[in-house]
Parts: sequence; structure tokens; C-alpha cells
Amino acid sequence: MLILSQADLRSLLETSEVIAAVELGFRAMACGGAVAPERLRFDIPSRDSVLLEMPSHLGGDGDIEQPALGTKIVGVFPQNPKRSLDAIQAVYLLLDAETGLPLALMDGRFLTAIRTAAASAVATKFMASPGPKQMAVFGAGVQARFHIDAMLEVANITRVMIASRTATTANSLAAEASRLHGLACEVVSAEQAASQADLICTCTSSPTPLFDGGIIKAGTHINAVGSFTPLTRELDSEAIRRARVIIDADSAAGQEAGEILIPLAKGEIEARHVKGTLADVVSGKLAGRDSDEEITLFKSCGLAIEDLVTAQLAYERATARGIGRHVEM
Repeated sequence: MLILSQADLRSLLETSEVIAAVELGFRAMACGGAVAPERLRFDIPSRDSVLLEMPSHLGGDGDIEQPALGTKIVGVFPQNPKRSLDAIQAVYLLLDAETGLPLALMDGRFLTAIRTAAASAVATKFMASPGPKQMAVFGAGVQARFHIDAMLEVANITRVMIASRTATTANSLAAEASRLHGLACEVVSAEQAASQADLICTCTSSPTPLFDGGIIKAGTHINAVGSFTPLTRELDSEAIRRARVIIDADSAAGQEAGEILIPLAKGEIEARHVKGTLADVVSGKLAGRDSDEEITLFKSCGLAIEDLVTAQLAYERATARGIGRHVEM
């Protein structure tokens, strides 16, 4: 079995290639060539933590030539930062789709970060209005960094605004993004970011809405990826009510997203307010937007097919380049 570290994955995975792989994964979902069931959730109340298992299978139909099978195990431990550890811990196990033989075990944190941003990039590609974009990123952690990189692959970004409750990390990210990408990048208030941007990515751990949805500009596209439980949300009911809502899948955001479930429970929106899934949009079954003035929203809780296609890509690149460490089980 091949062991791939985070450093290995960084050397193997290019953002543009992961975006392309994730798009093909959603196309496979649309034609029935991929399966990503609802993830198994195991709560650990004594630690205010959760363990998730996310299996997926790719059958080799459609544009995907290589069948694939695998699962990710994710632990979300909110108190970890106090121990100088990441709150999210994860590993990915890739299996031979024909025999079940373990092929590779790889770092799941990097995999999660790059595939989440790649899914947002696919949504932005198909749902954002044309033209240059002022981008607002809420949060200044790992996902914020990856989302800036991914959005630059699919949109003409002219300015980046960062809104974060932690000034030190926000200023660091602004300086890094400006240096790496030659962009105007500044730290601003949540209200300024939400009211001035026409591309918004929310990448925080906030359990409550980050801003008033009434101040979002017409034509804005939003990728909301931070919250993933029925009782937490980064966007308020007004933002949801004003937007054309697309989700990653019924088995993910359709079951877990507080952004949708909370206003549904309060009668502020109806179930039909969710127009469909990203697979519907990518396959052409559903339009990403109806007009340039429409506010569009992609709500993601994370889908196992995104992990699988990214892990398969990493494995193919690693075996071709002789990267990683082989171990006997």
C-alpha cells in the first residue's frame, strides 16, 4: 500500500487539475456513474466532537474511465487548536474498485481543503455572472487560502477582501495573497465585504450568520462551505430567501445544512426554494442562474465523490512519478 503524506499531496495536486476532476465527478453523479451516500456521523458528546465516514464509488461510466472506490474518515475536534492541533483530522483510504485491495492511505486534511475549494470553483464556473469580480472571503484559515487560489482559476478576480474575527491571521492572509497573486487584497469589516463583493466565499466555523443578507448586491454569487450541521449557519434567512439555491447533494447539504433547514423549519422558505444539485447544473439539466442580476448560492457540506476523484488523481500522479512510501500490511 502506498502512503502519501501532506507534503506528497502538495507536490502532486494542482488546483486546476483538481477542479477538472471534481467537475467530472459531478458529471458522473448526474448520469448515475457515481454513488456518494449520506455520510455516517458518530457524535462524541464528552469531547463536543464528531467522527464522520464518507465512502464513495465511481463506476467508470461517462467521462470517467477509471473505476474508483474509497472512504474518508474525518474527526472534527473543536478544542484541538488549544492543543496546537488542527480542529479537523482526516485520512483517506483508496481501494482497488475490482478487488477491494487497499491501494493508498493519504492525508485527508489537505485532500479536504483542496477538494472543497475545487467544488466551489466548479459552482462559480457555472453559476457566477460574467465579468470581473471583487471577491470577499469570510475567514482566514486553510479553506480561505484554498478558496482564493481556486477562485482565481475560474473567475477574473480584481480585488480580494478578507473579513475575519482574528486580525493577525487575516492580515497575514492578505499579505500572502497580495504577494503570491499580485492582487489588491485588504482586511475589511463583514459589512463592507458583504455589501461590496460580487463573489463571496464563507469559510468560517461560525455557528451564527456572518452578515445581514439584505446587503448582498444583485448578481452576487456565494459559496458557503463553513457550516455543516442542521443547527449552524453562516448565512441568515434573508440571504437564503434572496438567492437561487443549489446544493452539493441531497445526501449532504440537503440533510445537514442549517442555512436551509433553519429557515425551512421557521416557514421562511419552502422546500422548492432549493432548485437542485450541482450535478444538475454541471450536466446542463438545470441553469446555474436565470439572469445577471440574480443572487446565486452554492451550499456545500462536503460530498464524498469530491474526495474520491481527488484521491484517485493523487494516486495516479504518485504512481507515475514514484512519489510516496510503500508499506506491507
